[in-house]
Parts: sequence; C-alpha cells; structure tokens
Amino acid sequence: MSTLVLDNGANFAKIGYSHEKVSVIPNGQFRSKTSRLKTFTASQLDEIKDPSGLFYILPFQKGYLVNWDVQRKVWDHLFGKDMFKVDFADTNIVITEPYFNFSSIQDTMNEILFEEYQFQSALRINAGSLSAHQYFHENNSELCCIVVDSSFSFTHIVPYCRGRKMKEDRVYTEVRALAPVEYQVSVVLPQNPICYPWEGGKLLAENPDFEEMVVTREDYEENGHYVCEEKFDI
Repeated sequence: MSTLVLDNGANFAKIGYSHEKVSVIPNGQFRSKTSRLKTFTASQLDEIKDPSGLFYILPFQKGYLVNWDVQRKVWDHLFGKDMFKVDFADTNIVITEPYFNFSSIQDTMNEILFEEYQFQSALRINAGSLSAHQYFHENNSELCCIVVDSSFSFTHIVPYCRGRKMKEDRVYTEVRALAPVEYQVSVVLPQNPICYPWEGGKLLAENPDFEEMVVTREDYEENGHYVCEEKFDI
C-alpha cells in the first residue's frame, strides 16, 4: 500500500509519495492574455511562454478552500497519468488543512477523498503538526517547540509539547514545569521551510502507528463524517 503526502497549500501544493522526493507545484489554474481560450492547470504553468499577463484562479480564498471546481481540476491533474499516476485502490493519503477549518469544508473534503477518488484511507492534519513531528524527529531530546507557520494566507504560532498542540493558557505552566531553570530558547529555520511539513508527513506515513491515525474508506462508509471528526485533531 502506497501513501501519498499532499501539503495542500493555498499557493503551492507540496506532493509526493512517502518513499520518494517532494514536488512543489502551483495549486491553481492560469490563463494568459496570449492564450485566452486555454486554461493551464498546476504544473502546466511552465507551458506559458509569456507570463506577463497571467490571470490566477485559485481554490483558496482568505486561507480556506472554497472553490472546489478548481481544486478538483488541480487534484485530477496531480493524481492523473501525467503526474503521480495514483492507483486509488492501493493508496492512502496524508493531506493538510488549515487550523480552525470549517466543518463544511472538512465534510466536502471527506466526500471527495473517499467517495469520488476512493482513497483507501486518509489522514487530515495541520501543516504545523507535521512540522512539529519532523522537528521532534530531528531533535529527539527536545520536549517542546513553537511552530511559526507563516504561509500564503495566515501566520499561525502554535506551541507543541511532545508532539501535541497546547492551549495558550497551559503553555507557561507546563513548559516551565518540564524545562530546567537554566533552559535555553532556540529558533530553528529549516533548510527548506516550504517543504518541511511535507517531510513531516512523509515521516508520519512511515510511523508504525500510522494505520491507527487514519480513517479508512470502510470506516467512512460505515460511520460517515462522524468518524473523521472523532479521529482528526484539527
């Protein structure tokens, strides 16, 4: 069973199988003044010879996925024969979504992933959680970190302790109790920040407990959106 990791950003999609390298691809469609009758999708942007008069059609507005027609076309392109050739009957997906995502958007994503594409299982997760997972893997002696996720639409600053998101009113008490009196604070900028969450997703897909984190298509067909709400900590 293969696992496809998709950090579905508002500007770029970072995508690749967990056993391969990541590809960074525009998440949108484009039209050019010189090619008004043709729409270019995702990586087809490279085919436009004159980028000076581009019109962007993005699936995200103000940080949330609202244009599902465009997103479907981008995903069709990414999952199709010209890109990742996804065999949905034998593929899991790890996909990111924003913090505080609307339940209506989550429900639509569930339906598209399970009912239209028919992935075998799915894990919806925040990009910041994947970054924290990658950070703790690279720095296994660290107890806590703060992820500054500065992306196309939002900047979120989220504390994690042992890989878990922490609420603001608990941060000082718990970090103070865990850290030595002479603790030091460091700021780490990953070598490739834009792909850091994807690397965390790749790592997560190789976790021995990965099967316990996902919702399978069988679970979804039996329990609907409820099982996703129970499983995913968004």
